[in-house]
Amino acid sequence: MENNFIISEENSPKEYCTWNEVDKLTIHLSKKICDSHKKYDFILAITNGGIVPARLIAKELDMPNIQFVPIRNKKLYVEELVPLHQDKKYLIVDDIYDTGNTFFKVFDIVKEFNFDFAFLMTRYQNNNAKLVAKILNHRKWIVFPWEKKFSK
Repeated sequence: MENNFIISEENSPKEYCTWNEVDKLTIHLSKKICDSHKKYDFILAITNGGIVPARLIAKELDMPNIQFVPIRNKKLYVEELVPLHQDKKYLIVDDIYDTGNTFFKVFDIVKEFNFDFAFLMTRYQNNNAKLVAKILNHRKWIVFPWEKKFSK
């Protein structure tokens, strides 16, 4: 039964990520990106989770060019994606690498281009998440500060 347990907002214990932790993860991830000596022309923020981390990373790296990879309700809207160019290098940012579903949807549309993925967190160590600030190694649902709902 344990192997069939799906981590979800509804059935998993929650771990709340604070703004302070986001700041630390952003700085750590930005340093990893700088240490890689790679230069990017654009940041592509995966909506919705990658919007805030992308902006914070862009600020750290002095990169003004941010575009969105439009994903809503787990569906990728390719027709809304900005045209990508072979002569540009893209840094694709998301908050967490969890199941890999979002990663592979995006990977399928960018695989012909020059890109790297960056994540604040990944559920477990994996080869798809090379630029990552924190490896969780647990089955808790992460609630980022921009996801918290305010009581009415």
